[in-house]
Amino acid sequence: MMTVIGLTGGIASGKSTVSAYLKEKGIPVFDADATAWEVEKAGQPCLRQLVEAFGEGILTSGGELDRSRMAQLAFHDPKVLQQLNAIVHKAVTEKRDAFLRAHAGDRLVVLDAPLLLECGWEKKADTVWLVDIDPEEQIRRAMKRSGMTRQEVVDRIRKQMSLTEKRKKADTIIDNSGTLEELYRKVEEALTRV
Repeated sequence: MMTVIGLTGGIASGKSTVSAYLKEKGIPVFDADATAWEVEKAGQPCLRQLVEAFGEGILTSGGELDRSRMAQLAFHDPKVLQQLNAIVHKAVTEKRDAFLRAHAGDRLVVLDAPLLLECGWEKKADTVWLVDIDPEEQIRRAMKRSGMTRQEVVDRIRKQMSLTEKRKKADTIIDNSGTLEELYRKVEEALTRV
């Protein structure tokens, strides 16, 4: 019987660190963000659909998705963002379902998705883990990691479901305010409960 952990957390929360740790332990992990990049590559049906929807102007001279151009379009027009998300979400969902079928014989798998709750993916999970961090620490880490300004980080956080809402929907909250060793210990404790 397969158990599916839905792993989520905001920008710079440490979700990717937890995901990498679980992968190192040999647990199959579906990475929604990496898959979104994969389905947007040249030659992929998803990229063809994006070009049909938004025109050749979203491509680089090499035929790849011009991410900054696409982001500009989506940032300035909610309809474009909605359409972009629908096309990419459908492609990623198909890959997720194929991953779950391929690992049906495994005891434990992880769906790693920053927007797990926003997209309704918790319905595919047996348990939801939220990697949680103090909001100020989150902003500081995100600024350091990405080079974004404080306001850019705050704007990005505000576009996601609030931490208060996420905490209500999570079965397990993994506090990442300590050291890496403490984080790994908390993950081990959470694993013993599944």
